[in-house]
Amino acid sequence: VVNLSLGSPGPCDGTDALSTICNAAVDTGVIVCAAAGNEGPAAKTVRSPGCATRVITIGASDDDDRVANFSSRGPTSDERVKPDVLFPGVNIIAARASGTSMGRPVNDSYTSASGTSMAAPHAAGACALVLVANSSLAPEQVKTIFQRAALNLGLDPNTQGSGRVDV
Repeated sequence: VVNLSLGSPGPCDGTDALSTICNAAVDTGVIVCAAAGNEGPAAKTVRSPGCATRVITIGASDDDDRVANFSSRGPTSDERVKPDVLFPGVNIIAARASGTSMGRPVNDSYTSASGTSMAAPHAAGACALVLVANSSLAPEQVKTIFQRAALNLGLDPNTQGSGRVDV
């Protein structure tokens, strides 16, 4: 499982170099969880590698199962639905390196931050849990499990994908 909490500027159709490499990794059996981006709420704001066809593109939700305003929305520039699913990405407490200041430092060891880059690691961890239960699953099967296990928030698929995954 690979987590990619990163992105490149500009709309994309999944044919850029980073998306192509991610799709190739998925073709070898690697599950790639990619952050959708933080340029919402406008449409067509999902960035590479989130626009790759084979990755699991992760949008961000809050504790009240609302889509984060910043979470990038689809469709991709070639009109595919993205993100695929949502995971928590608002006010996430995470470890930080000493002396850094990303987000809002909680103390010397932790910070609080929001973004699809905070949601994507939740997805990667959930992938690991699914693979512990069945290590023979292919990346597309894990994506399908997530989509079927998602709480539909009643929003447009290009806002929520299938919804917030209920692990």
